Amino acid sequence: MGRARTIARRTFLIGSAAILGGVAFGAYFVTRATPNPLLDGLGTGEAALTPFVKITPDGITLIVPRADVGQGIASTQAMLIAEELDIDPATATLDPEQPHQAYFNGIIAAESMPFPAWEHGFVASTVRDLMMNVSRLTGSQFTGGSSSVADLHETLRLAGATARETLKSAAAARTGVPRADLRTEDGQVVLPDGTRIPYTELAGEAAAIEPVTDVTLRPASAWTRLGKPYQRLDIVAKSTGTQDYGIDVVLPGMLHATVRANPGRGGAMASYSADAALAMQGVRSVVEVNEGLAVIADNTWFAFQAAQALEVDWLPPDYPASSTEMWQALSEARTDEFRNSRLRDDGDVEAALNGATVIEAEYRSPFLAHAALEPLSATVLVEADRVQIWTATQIPAVVRDAAVALTGLDPSQVTLHVLPAGGSFGRRLDHDYVVQAIQIAATMPGTPIKTTGAGRRT
Repeated sequence: MGRARTIARRTFLIGSAAILGGVAFGAYFVTRATPNPLLDGLGTGEAALTPFVKITPDGITLIVPRADVGQGIASTQAMLIAEELDIDPATATLDPEQPHQAYFNGIIAAESMPFPAWEHGFVASTVRDLMMNVSRLTGSQFTGGSSSVADLHETLRLAGATARETLKSAAAARTGVPRADLRTEDGQVVLPDGTRIPYTELAGEAAAIEPVTDVTLRPASAWTRLGKPYQRLDIVAKSTGTQDYGIDVVLPGMLHATVRANPGRGGAMASYSADAALAMQGVRSVVEVNEGLAVIADNTWFAFQAAQALEVDWLPPDYPASSTEMWQALSEARTDEFRNSRLRDDGDVEAALNGATVIEAEYRSPFLAHAALEPLSATVLVEADRVQIWTATQIPAVVRDAAVALTGLDPSQVTLHVLPAGGSFGRRLDHDYVVQAIQIAATMPGTPIKTTGAGRRT
């Protein structure tokens, strides 16, 4: 038997609304209802009740708010919902949606508290609950720390289960057959006589009733997708070269840009000359951006060549310039006061080592660049009352807030198109490259500009 779940504190709170023609379902761990982002901008014949599953007469959309940087999390999120919703996720549309507090990541904050992972006492649990809600209230939406499945595993399954049971209720109201006698399969409600009603036909009726919140999650022994071998939903596109990444954006009238930044992060410019770059073929302008200069040109090659022609006198950053100097600074900081960190202190180590042969060794690994396989890029279109950003990022809310700060627009005037990333290795947990791209596009309102190689330090 599965576990019966009643929506309660820290579980499944649903905001209700009914719009003709469709219905959406979702789940999130909060102590009070969070505004539903799917209610904004609904078209005719669409509806939204909660943030993760949207059903209209035209199809099913699964909201997958965690960024796919090659780890397959888009497919995993879809599978979590599909397991309970009884659909083939390959038949649904996957949408990362706009950044919103409903898609907060609370597990990182909760587990970063100074309690061992095995501690589940009252204080530890209370503090973790508190941090979950801090993350929700601050809209802490990000992908990182291998946290996506841990954070969304139950949330998305509850979303699917609630959608499933509400659609069954809609079918029961239509046919007079008790919900307990109905089952679901492949995106359809199945009556005892074998009659099948597609979810898409029930969407309007489901929107008019209260969602079923007392749901049962299926046990692992009953799973048909989770825990089973499956093909990632993007494997065909990636295998055939048809997957569109952030760098693949092409817009009418688009120009191209690149950035040449201080080799030492945080360092400034003493002076520069752009005369040689501006005289080169296809170059439109040279502009100052955070930590460096940007060249805007007709294509990426022209921009790259002109960036190398810039004459810049860089100022050094305020930290050691070489690895040797960095290691020296770290060695000097490793005093007795800061040498040890421990969560447990069991036994008597000194007594155990008395008379033993002690072997001491020091291991060092070099600093490594967090360099994504797909070059960093962001395409930005700044207009008088709107800004659009196309990029691969793990921190969509931070990117949106940066656009607001740089343009002075309202968050509702910022549209972020989060695209698949060709790797990250932590680099896309920063947004300096998007900030530079916004600064560049702001110099030419009305013209979309793709900035490739932002943050390059040469």
